Amino acid sequence: MKWVVRIFGLIIGLFAIAAVAGFFSSPIATAERSVDVFSQAEDVFPYLSDLDDHGAWSPWHTAETREEYIVGGSDEGVGQQAAWTCSHSECLEGTEEISVIHYPEFVQSGVNLAGRSADATYALMSGENTDGSLTILIKIDLHTGDFPYVQRLFKFKEQQALEARLDAGLSRLNALIEADGKLE
Repeated sequence: MKWVVRIFGLIIGLFAIAAVAGFFSSPIATAERSVDVFSQAEDVFPYLSDLDDHGAWSPWHTAETREEYIVGGSDEGVGQQAAWTCSHSECLEGTEEISVIHYPEFVQSGVNLAGRSADATYALMSGENTDGSLTILIKIDLHTGDFPYVQRLFKFKEQQALEARLDAGLSRLNALIEADGKLE
C-alpha cells in the first residue's frame, strides 16, 4: 500500500512542479514566416487587407478543407470579419477580424483558432532587400492557455505547427499573386 501512495505522491509532485514551471513560462507561442516576391506593395496589399481574399490563401484553412467561409462586418478594412467551419483535420475552425490597417505596410487582426485567441500581423516590407524584392511577413501570437499552465511547457510543438501553416499559406499566396499576373 505504501508504494501506491508514493506513486500517487510522485505523480502529484511532478504535476505541481510542471504547473509552477508553466506558470512562470510565457503563455504566448509566436511563429513568424516570410517570403520574398518581385512585386509592388500596392499590388500585394489587397490580398492581406481583404478577408474575401484570405479565403484563397489563408494559413488556417484551404478551399479543400473548409466547409463554409463567410465574410461580413465592414465591406473591407477595419471591422471586416470572417468565419469558417470545417471538419477536416488540417483545418482550424475559427474567426478573424481586422483591427488595424496601415496602407501599404501592415494589417493586424484578432483571430480565434479552434477556440484559442491569437493576434496576427500581415506585413509588407519593401526597401529591405538589395535585389528589389518585396518581403511578405506573417507573424502570429497564439495564447496557449492558463491554468493548469502545464500546456505552456509544450508550446514548441504549437510553434512548429504554426510555422508549417504559415509556410503553406505563404506558398498559396505566392502562387495566387503569380496567377493574377502581379509578379514583375
